[in-house]
Amino acid sequence: MRDRSIRAIVVLCFALSVLGVPGVVVASRPGSDFVGGTRVSNAPSRVKDAAPDVEMAAGVLVAPDGRELWSRKADESRAMASTTKIMTALLVLERADLDSTVKVSGYAAHIGESGVDLKEGDRYAVGELLEAMLVKSGNDAAIALAEHVAGTEPGFVELMNRRAEELGLTATRFANPHGLDAPGHRTSAADLATVTRVAMENPEFRRIVGLDDVTITGSQGRDKLENSNLLIGDYPDATGVKTGWTNDAGYCLVASAKRDGVELIAVVLGIEAESARFRHARRLLDWGFDHYGMKRLASAEESIGTVPVADYLDRSIAAVVASDAVVPVFDLDGEVGRTVALPESVDAPVAVGQRIGTLSVTQGERLLVQVPIISTSDVPAPGFFERIWIGLVRAWRSIAGEPAVS
Repeated sequence: MRDRSIRAIVVLCFALSVLGVPGVVVASRPGSDFVGGTRVSNAPSRVKDAAPDVEMAAGVLVAPDGRELWSRKADESRAMASTTKIMTALLVLERADLDSTVKVSGYAAHIGESGVDLKEGDRYAVGELLEAMLVKSGNDAAIALAEHVAGTEPGFVELMNRRAEELGLTATRFANPHGLDAPGHRTSAADLATVTRVAMENPEFRRIVGLDDVTITGSQGRDKLENSNLLIGDYPDATGVKTGWTNDAGYCLVASAKRDGVELIAVVLGIEAESARFRHARRLLDWGFDHYGMKRLASAEESIGTVPVADYLDRSIAAVVASDAVVPVFDLDGEVGRTVALPESVDAPVAVGQRIGTLSVTQGERLLVQVPIISTSDVPAPGFFERIWIGLVRAWRSIAGEPAVS
């Protein structure tokens, strides 16, 4: 009987690992990850060797333009825990006055789990409750804000789902504004990255999620709340954004950091240990900054060559790059190459700064940037008698077997 029970447990554990039950971290399979849009198992060895060593059930690292630099099961539907509050905050900021007053209902005060000890009947400014919800992850604050904006929690949830559709969040469906496990309350790592990018465009959201702590004042006096995101104040250049945990979701973290003008967003979902989510988010962000950053690919007034002026015998104009080209480059995409497109000649008149060609910078099949190539001098059209002289010289050169233009 005992042997039969042991076998049953082993079979159950195996089934859970194969099915990838949300909230359970299965063994990492880096070969199924994606780097720069390419599956690691199919990538060149230089990409395989450089892939980040991180443990999580699902996740993604995105660049400022939304490109996924690294991902693991990024589109898989999963429980989201308190990362839900990113969307809650976005809607509140879009629909409420930060200075308006919120009266805490009995339902909000007793929602349970993670809270900031709001009391029924207490009154707070919308801005205070936003800070309490985002910094300390107060479920009670989330409900109070939802009721203030929409009148009822179901009404607010309807707004959340409508906004998710507007943002194109295909794997996301909300059942509440706080993130406690509920049937159908799901998202994906990719969707979380998208809503975070939108939310971080709001200056007030960005300010709040970057705070070390906040203080709110209720009927019980002043209460200082520490940020649950331990990267804030500890990881260099951390800018946000939100932690989460439930039985179904496991430990989660959406983290952002900005370095040398580039802000990356890392989404870490389904980790078993609370501290591990911060460790692996740091590792993922470090990897991103090591491989993705701003590069100068061309400089203003950089000499490209010369181009003959067709209307003259032996006259050319210098061609230079019009402006600096400093763009983000992901080094694992391969070698960067430059292509210059210049005409065989140009017709006079030519003006200083006139576009005469194009410098294109590519990386593999990806076009990184195109920069105009311009003239550095004025060349007027030749006068009447000068055109006659040029014509005679060209005719003589033709008879003599010489090139018309040297």
